[in-house]
This record gives sequence, structure tokens and C-alpha cells, in this order.
Amino acid sequence: MGIEQRAFRLLLQRLNVASNEHYTYRSRPKAASGVGLWSDPETAVAGFAVVMQGPVCEQDQFTLETLRIYRKLMPTATLIVSTWEDTPASLLAPIRQDGVDVVLSSKPHYPGILNINMQLESAKAGISHAIAGGASWVLKTRTDQRMLAPNLPAYLVALANSFPVKGNWLQRHRIFGLGMGTLKYGLYHLTDQTVFGWADDMLQYWSPPYREDQPRADWPTDPAQRFATVPVGQLYPEAAPESYFASQYLARIGRPLDWTIADSWAAFRDHFGVADLSSTDFYWIKNQGSSFLEDDRRYHGIDNRLTLDFKEWLLLYSGALGLQAAKRAEPSLLGYFYDDVSPPGKDLQ
Repeated sequence: MGIEQRAFRLLLQRLNVASNEHYTYRSRPKAASGVGLWSDPETAVAGFAVVMQGPVCEQDQFTLETLRIYRKLMPTATLIVSTWEDTPASLLAPIRQDGVDVVLSSKPHYPGILNINMQLESAKAGISHAIAGGASWVLKTRTDQRMLAPNLPAYLVALANSFPVKGNWLQRHRIFGLGMGTLKYGLYHLTDQTVFGWADDMLQYWSPPYREDQPRADWPTDPAQRFATVPVGQLYPEAAPESYFASQYLARIGRPLDWTIADSWAAFRDHFGVADLSSTDFYWIKNQGSSFLEDDRRYHGIDNRLTLDFKEWLLLYSGALGLQAAKRAEPSLLGYFYDDVSPPGKDLQ
């Protein structure tokens, strides 16, 4: 253990003694050379592809080292990087040398609100390439995120096979959100960062029309100000890429929407699923690398950005969490991001 680690451990020990909170930490290797994990060969999944979309992350050679980690943990998977045609050749050369497929796209003429069209373009191009290469299952992730859990493809396929779609829809398997961004009190807010599913379902999910609309003139142009001053119930249908992708997909497979928490929960119950941060050993260098928080868990109360994790999703799937709880939560749509959700019975006090 180096001097920096010893000093850090000493600081945590002092915080645990002097503060009113318990502190823990974890570290992950930056490079594939530090990963000695392996997946059981019996769990290999035929036709599994990983699509990493977005600009190549140069910090600590993050994208390149993530691909090398995946080559160790998912040796039979097809690895694909879907990025932009103006990417420097020097960044792509080592990726190609490692046997990774590289898909290059031109950037849309209009990136869209919160770069939604950029995301659509690179995700769809990568998934289309995976299907052309024979993929049956696709894990779409970002170039600045990684998962270090062994046996991940088999785990995800087992989830899809264990929890079939409910109802008669134009959907073969559930689509699962991994990592951060799936919200319990959001409207159809399945994370758009790392998503898994049957290849044809995934292509359908990532093929909505591009958004050519501009942000509303009566809203702040700065996203942070928008989140602070516009009720979340208005933001989800008009400005949240996650809600756009999921709602467009649901509409195309024939499901009507009414933009309520109750209906959003029903959609998660019937069409979507969740894999936890812990079960995938998920790391996002942009978020966890700057906040130093393992997840967005808070203990002061429950706010409207609460993550819908596997436990909460299973309660929706089983019916244990249903209409009454959803109706109680509907007023949270009138608040702003990170506003607290009122606990049961508070309105009666």
C-alpha cells in the first residue's frame, strides 16, 4: 500500500470517528493489466455484441483499456466502437489493432436537445453493424463507462429469459437499463447510457425520428437553470432524451401512454428491466470519477431523482408496488429536480 492510500485510509478512519456518518471506499484498476478476473467458459453467450458509442475517452486511455478488459471478461463477444468520422486516426489505430470493429459516422446537422441526435446516430450505427455481423444480443454502452463483473453476458441473457415481456406486444424480450439514470419517479425514464436487449428490439428502440425541435422559448437556455425552474412533469415529455427514447419505442410497439407515474410504472412492469450497479460492477469515469460517489444514494430523504434499482423494479414486476403508491407519488411531478417526494401519510399530518 502506497503512502497516498495509507493517508486516505487514515482520513476515512478519522471521519468515521469524528462525523455522524460511516464512510467506505473502493478502488478499481485503470488498466486491463490490473484485472485478474475471468468468466466461466460455460457461461459464454453466442451472438453477444458490445457496442460502445460516443467519442473516444482519452483520459487514462479509458475506452481502449475498457475494451481490453472486455476482451478478458467477454472473450467470445463482438466488440464494436461506434464513433465519429473526424476522430483522430491515432486514437482508432490501437483499438483496431486489438481486433475491435470501428464504425464511423458523420455527425447530424443538428445535434438536438442535449445532443439527443448525436446519441441516436452513433447508437443506431453501432447496433446495425452488430446485427449485420450476426449478433442476437446487444449491450449498448458508452465510451466513458465500463463494467467489470465476470459472467456479465450470461447474467443479462438470464435476466431477459427469466422475466418475459408481459402482454402481446411487438417486442421479443425486455430491454434492460444498467448503471445510472433509471428513475423511479421519472416518466418512462429508462437510462439511455447502458442498455441491453435482443438485437432487433434494440435496433427498434434506437430508431426513433431525430428531434429537430428547439428548446422552448419560455424556458432557460442553460440546462442547469432549466432543471431548477421547470417542473419535472414538463421536462420529461419535452426535454429528457431518456423519456423520448422509451416513449417513442413504446408507441411504436403499440402501447398507448398517458404520461403519469402509474403508467410509467406499468411500462417498466411490462416492457423494461433493471440491472444494478453492484451486479455489473459499473463505473462511469465522468460521474463517479468526479463525484467520488459509488452511487447516488442519499439518506436524508427520498427525492424525485431516486434510482429505480432491481429491488424497486422487482416490486413493480410482482405487483407489490402498485397503483396506490403511484397515485401518492404523482404530485412529485410538480416539483423540480432533486425535490423531495412526500412520504406516506405526510399530507394527513
